[in-house]
Amino acid sequence: MARKPFNMPPKAFGPAEGDPNADVSVFTADDAPEPRQGTPPAITRKLEGDGANLIFLTFTPGQVLRSHTTAHPITVQALEGSLVLTTEDDDIALEPGTVVHLRAMVVHEVSAPQDAAESNVLLLSMLTGERHSEET
Repeated sequence: MARKPFNMPPKAFGPAEGDPNADVSVFTADDAPEPRQGTPPAITRKLEGDGANLIFLTFTPGQVLRSHTTAHPITVQALEGSLVLTTEDDDIALEPGTVVHLRAMVVHEVSAPQDAAESNVLLLSMLTGERHSEET
């Protein structure tokens, strides 16, 4: 992580596709974007809801979301495939079932190993604490 990190604000992932006023929203790995070549990996924001943004990223082997920070605390988890979360302290293998929490402004990078599956899906939950739904 030698490069200077950039800050990833919540709006960096584009508009949300889900309804922020829905009482229940259900997403699966099938909701992730189709893999793409080049950098960055394919990214789509599925929900900008009360307290959190749900963002799906699909990595192909060797793809990297370069070193960056976020404006809010986050959790990351692999839904499919194999990924690596790199912080200044450690490399953490992200396999399905592993969830990692990072505080805001922690420098990190996510990559798919060269020998990873053709499609590796990451769910990023940005814990904004913001309210988006209409009061009822």
